[in-house]
Parts: sequence; structure tokens; C-alpha cells
Amino acid sequence: MRARGDASGISDEEISAYMTRQLRSGRVKPAVLVVLTEKNFPGVARERIIRCFNALDSKYLKG
Repeated sequence: MRARGDASGISDEEISAYMTRQLRSGRVKPAVLVVLTEKNFPGVARERIIRCFNALDSKYLKG
């Protein structure tokens, strides 16, 4: 389900995969991940990015 104003063609799976890659790299801390994702997916609503963030596996959020 996509909210109005979201970038078409970008799935939640793509957003979650991007976030997971960033966390696995060790160069990005969870505290800045939402902002970084917003910059890389400017057409995606913040609420959707936060929903994807909240769905991430908790082992990647331990720091």
C-alpha cells in the first residue's frame, strides 16, 4: 500500500534492503538512518520510511 505522494516504483522491500545494507556496513548508525534514507529516496513519504525502519530486524539496531 502506497500513500499519496510516494515515489512510484519503489517498494518497501527496496527501502528495507537499503537500510539493512547501510546498517551492515557499520558506517551508518541507526540514529541517522531515517534521515539518510529520506535523502536517498526523496519521493518517499517519511511515514513510510519510518514504518520500514520499525520493521527492521532488531539485531541490526543494536549498537
